Amino acid sequence: MLLKSLREQVQEACLQMLADGFSNISEGNVSARDPKSGLIAISPMAIPYLALRPKDVCIIDSTGKQRKGKWRPTSELALHTAIYLRRPDVNAVVHTHASYANVFAATGQALPVVLTESAMLLGGEVPVAPYRTPGSAELADVTADALGNGAAVLMAQHGLITVGDDLGSAYLVTLAVEQCAQVVCLARAMDAPLNLLPPEEIAGLRSAYLQNYHPTKA
Repeated sequence: MLLKSLREQVQEACLQMLADGFSNISEGNVSARDPKSGLIAISPMAIPYLALRPKDVCIIDSTGKQRKGKWRPTSELALHTAIYLRRPDVNAVVHTHASYANVFAATGQALPVVLTESAMLLGGEVPVAPYRTPGSAELADVTADALGNGAAVLMAQHGLITVGDDLGSAYLVTLAVEQCAQVVCLARAMDAPLNLLPPEEIAGLRSAYLQNYHPTKA
């Protein structure tokens, strides 16, 4: 029953990405891990999200071997498994092509923290992983390296990766990154100065969020 629930959550997250404009047709990918068994529900390759059903969501193990599902997993399978391997605290990965976040991915600029909500959810600026061919082991390695212990990372010329202890948490990070990226882009378009939050304030906001809003992560 738990794997069924994870498949349903992956389907819902894919539909939400589409509704929010973070994906077109079948762009991006989503996964959720069962911390007890280590099995991972992951979106399949190239199936339009409007046609996606829970039974279409693939089940893989920690090595990427497919256990259930008739479709092939996403081409970014290696990226998801690399993150789970390095981050035992992570149980969900969301990859989107959110437009404002992609401005930073395309220009190779780390996204600064200028909003309190972003500070709480991100804990610091969002770095950019160097470009590697999509779907490659090299992309998986450099992206997992750049993510480190953070909640989000941009992939150069590609998109955004966010993580969390469940899909709801990971998707909240996606929303926070895109909102912050939009504000930064609009402020720069106005030729207005950006007032960055001081590192100590970011740390305090992040700590308060973990203690008061996300006690399981404190």
